[in-house]
Amino acid sequence: HPLINKKVPMENCIRCHNRSGRVGTSFIGVYEGESYGTPYEHGGPSKKELPGDRYYLDLPADIHHQQGMACIDCHTRDEIMGDGTNYAHYEQALEISCELCHTNSGAPGTTRKNKKLNNIKQEPDGRFVLAGKLDEKKHPLNPPKAGICDYQGHKRMGCASCHSSWIPQCYGCHAKRDMRDTHLDKLTGKETDGWWEEGRSYLRYEKPMLAVWKDKIVTVTPGCQDVVTLIDKEGKPAGSFNSLTMAALSPHTTQKAGRACADCHTSTKTVGLGEGTAWKEKGQWRFSGVDQGLQTEAGPTPPLDGYVDIEGKPLQKSARPDLRPFNKGELARILRVGQCLPCHKDYSDKIYTNYTPERKCPVFDEESGTTKR
Repeated sequence: HPLINKKVPMENCIRCHNRSGRVGTSFIGVYEGESYGTPYEHGGPSKKELPGDRYYLDLPADIHHQQGMACIDCHTRDEIMGDGTNYAHYEQALEISCELCHTNSGAPGTTRKNKKLNNIKQEPDGRFVLAGKLDEKKHPLNPPKAGICDYQGHKRMGCASCHSSWIPQCYGCHAKRDMRDTHLDKLTGKETDGWWEEGRSYLRYEKPMLAVWKDKIVTVTPGCQDVVTLIDKEGKPAGSFNSLTMAALSPHTTQKAGRACADCHTSTKTVGLGEGTAWKEKGQWRFSGVDQGLQTEAGPTPPLDGYVDIEGKPLQKSARPDLRPFNKGELARILRVGQCLPCHKDYSDKIYTNYTPERKCPVFDEESGTTKR
């Protein structure tokens, strides 16, 4: 019989959570990179390998991991084992949030489903702490920073959208079924018609993309960007289709410091346009992207890193019906702040106290992109 233990170590979680969203490996600072084995070590491929012929790079681990916390310190029994409800989507079973511990109002520790975390305690001096379930180490529950986390212009932003420093991004899932060969069905143990092969276009981790889910700003990543090719028994093309989808993800790469203002307000990648250049011309925003998409048997795809165009038209599907990219107005308002940042660099600048997008700058001509004389 296997060892039954209430103190579940993180490696048990990571055994499963190292593909798809990869939240387990991301939490400990492990990023699955390209399959080249670079950077090379002593004239050969890197020794930093994951199961399945995968290589990884070391990136900043989640601050909760850095402080010695484990998965079960946050995630509850009912989230992991179920609460008796048949949910349509797994995220509906989640009951924890950042605000559960990091709050400026009331006592911490009550979940979205009105349950109490049993490892949050109040100290004799009145402070609340979270006790690690593996080592009983006490962790202070620091409140959000006033004037920044509650800044009026960022009311819709989820904590992860600002405090996630990186996110795994797998672009272009190329799948091919070749009917000239067979593949082992590991459920039945029998060979079945059709050999499946999978590949990808490229991997990235930088500049987590943002979108809107239920009127909240969240981080998104390619959910699955399917580029599928079918080959018949004669080796001829038998069909193909493309289906590109973006999905919301809490990447589990939280850092104490939030992203800089420029990371969002001057980054076309972050706002969903993709890598490229945005500029204003005759009062209208323009965009030129780097990724031009793929030419496939089923026709051209949109840019793999482009969720939306500069006119606010979605370029890819969304994994949930209430998830969407920024619309045209939102894009314009976000990028407009980027024009202010060269002079007004952070929250403390007085222009942001009563900032409105309609207020014209007395120094910078937004239409021509030049300083007024």
